[in-house]
Amino acid sequence: MILWLDDAEASDRSLTGGKGASLAQCRQLGLPVPDGFCITTRAFLAASRSGAVDGQTNGTHPLPLPPGFESALLDAYDRLGRPAVAVRSSGADEDGRETSLAGQHDTVLGVSGAAALLDAVRTCWASAFNERAAEYRRRREITEAAPIAVVVQRMVDPAVSGVLFTRDPLSAAADAAVVSASYGLGESVVSGHVVPDVFKLSASPPRTLSRTMGSKETRMDLGPRGVVTTQVPSAERNRLCLDDDQLLRLLDIGMRLEEYYGCAQDVEWALCDGEVVLLQARPVTAFAGRAGSAAPPAGPRSMRARAEELIRADVAEHLPCPYPLDLSAAHRLVEAVGALLSRAGFNPPAPEALLQGDADGVIRLHASLPPQSLWGLTRLPAVVGRSLRHDPGCWPQEEAAIRRRLGRLTRCIDRRAEADSATLLRLLDQAVDAAAHVLHDRYRNYLVPLAVNRAVTMRLAAMAGLGDGVQEEDLYRDLSYATAAANAGISRLGERMRSLGLERRLLQDGPRPFLNGLDATPAGRKLLAELHQFLDDYGARAGSPYLAFSARSWRECPEDLIGLIAVQLRGMNASARERTENEPPSRPAVMQDVTARLSAPLRGCWHRSVARQRALHVGREGTLYLIEEFFLQARRVMAEIAGRLVAGGVLEEAEDVVLLYDAEVRRALTRPAEVGLTSLITRRKNARARARETWLRSCGATDAAEPADYRPAEGLALRGFPSAAGRVRGRARVILEPRDFGRLHAGEVLVCPFTDPSWTPLFSLAAGVVADAGGPLSHAAIIAREYGIPTVLGATGATARISDGELIEVDGSVGVVTRMSATPEPSIPQPAPAEGANGNLG
Repeated sequence: MILWLDDAEASDRSLTGGKGASLAQCRQLGLPVPDGFCITTRAFLAASRSGAVDGQTNGTHPLPLPPGFESALLDAYDRLGRPAVAVRSSGADEDGRETSLAGQHDTVLGVSGAAALLDAVRTCWASAFNERAAEYRRRREITEAAPIAVVVQRMVDPAVSGVLFTRDPLSAAADAAVVSASYGLGESVVSGHVVPDVFKLSASPPRTLSRTMGSKETRMDLGPRGVVTTQVPSAERNRLCLDDDQLLRLLDIGMRLEEYYGCAQDVEWALCDGEVVLLQARPVTAFAGRAGSAAPPAGPRSMRARAEELIRADVAEHLPCPYPLDLSAAHRLVEAVGALLSRAGFNPPAPEALLQGDADGVIRLHASLPPQSLWGLTRLPAVVGRSLRHDPGCWPQEEAAIRRRLGRLTRCIDRRAEADSATLLRLLDQAVDAAAHVLHDRYRNYLVPLAVNRAVTMRLAAMAGLGDGVQEEDLYRDLSYATAAANAGISRLGERMRSLGLERRLLQDGPRPFLNGLDATPAGRKLLAELHQFLDDYGARAGSPYLAFSARSWRECPEDLIGLIAVQLRGMNASARERTENEPPSRPAVMQDVTARLSAPLRGCWHRSVARQRALHVGREGTLYLIEEFFLQARRVMAEIAGRLVAGGVLEEAEDVVLLYDAEVRRALTRPAEVGLTSLITRRKNARARARETWLRSCGATDAAEPADYRPAEGLALRGFPSAAGRVRGRARVILEPRDFGRLHAGEVLVCPFTDPSWTPLFSLAAGVVADAGGPLSHAAIIAREYGIPTVLGATGATARISDGELIEVDGSVGVVTRMSATPEPSIPQPAPAEGANGNLG
């Protein structure tokens, strides 16, 4: 069950897998490969037959091992000298010319000691059954998983490492190689944790064609207790990590491998004490592999690909970079929508497959649809028919029933300090389950019928000859619904501040100092009473309504609300001419225009369709706000739990609870003596920047890997979805979260990761909007069209690639953002928040 890399049989991929066989062949060629051995596929098959790994998805449990295996493995480890080792999966179907399975199976680095080695082997074996490998095989039409070998090699401690492609994977040009490199272990490069330096090389004659410096912000190295991640000093970040001599040595090794294997090679390497070490070589599968062949042209996307793209866009907009604690609630929401889809005959992805979190708190989106059954879709008309029969006019009665449930739950949560741990967890589940139930009804009774009704309404407008002149939001202008009522309340508070003479103080002091001093004057106390009333009515509104625990509502962070009011006040102070230019046409004019152009029989259809659409919109907005109300109650329970964990010494700060998964919170609450979380919390805090990049990348935001200081050349366009027509030039104001709202000034272009209803007051001030996420049917698009401001959504990487204060042009008609000036204009300074201030109003 053990073969050394120098053994003759080790080059047999049926025994040592693609990775192990390739490394054995490289050693036979005399190339510098670290010493090590392979646990053959025979051991894996023996373990499978004994039930050791079959069906497992991780290797952390004490699984049984084949007879004689443990002693053979530890004897080999002793012979190697018991150093820190890299333990890497090597599937028999891995690293082939047609399929690579790159990254689908697990690798464990920095393994020391017998027990850790056994656990690492189990982890690699179990990865044969993981979901990403199964999905890869499904997409490549591989019907059966091949057995797994495991490569165990002496761990290297490189200064620099990375990847060499002997052909450019995009063009497959015969005389172009590409190297990506960064400091420390190559895991930083191959896993996308850093933005590496990139070099393009020519093989004939050998020379460097181009050099692109990456940000290289962190590095991974072998520490006393495994792999550690540290920050790279500024001086090293700001220079290239390889020189021409090192690059040409890498190129020479790559060309030798390509000549031996007869095809382009993907090579992982490390630079240790100035010498190149070879860690892996496999065929490049990004193109056909023939010399000089070009990458095949992209064909038309399938319905499946388009559906997966829609899933990615929708999840990216509604769940912007979730924290670990958000994951369980997000699974519950996905499950609620999936139940409706299942009844309609679809086969939705499982929540746990769609959204996955790892040990570092990094969450990824896997928007992969399972196979669908055309026969199952015969149930779709019946489900849609039931949705269409629902009367949206019943929303007031439905809302009242839900609010009674909310009231009962709130009264129980009000007594949370007296509850035991089991009661707290039950209340938490009730709040999240209630939100999921409302979301299910939101889709069934309002979103599905609205999609159908919208098509009918717009068809009637087109029959009147006004298909391009009528927007959905034109029909909602004088309608009272949750978001409109909240925005109107903000405007009233702004007017009230002005009438009480408090406007100047707010704009001068900033939100938090302003709040802290309100009860010091009679005018402030009057406003405070009205603020409390507003928060009672609309205070559950949160910046990211579907993030159950990391979002914060106006009631929890009233300074965010005060910042919005400051934005409104500055908007009121903008010139009357600017406000008039942004004023959209009134709804009655649109309604009358369509009515006048339709024939008599169709006028009644038009009015009925519009009336139903308006009622559906009220329900759509109302259900969203109720979800926010239930999640606010869930956060109240979680705050009590976090406080108890702090009091028990399990957590240092209550705010750190969002870095834990739901199961970890439950275990810490019920068995605190068994839990140590300090190092785990620290590790996840350090991983948050990587978590954001990984989340954006998994949502399709490929530009998220670019360095923070990267800026496109002047005039270079950024593309997204055309979402609200028109063209405007203005200074970009990059706003990443609600606490930054006060930085936006009249006439600036709002550049943000996403928007939701709590962001809409900014639209009265902005000249245009650009967002990383979203599409033409999102909240941002609807509100932008209502305000008549040009908007581009889904402009991937906008917040990273656009400098705060630079001049840009937004063309919302075609979905293009153009950089007009590379010189940023500094943001207007804002007052710093008072130290230790607490603006919580309840």
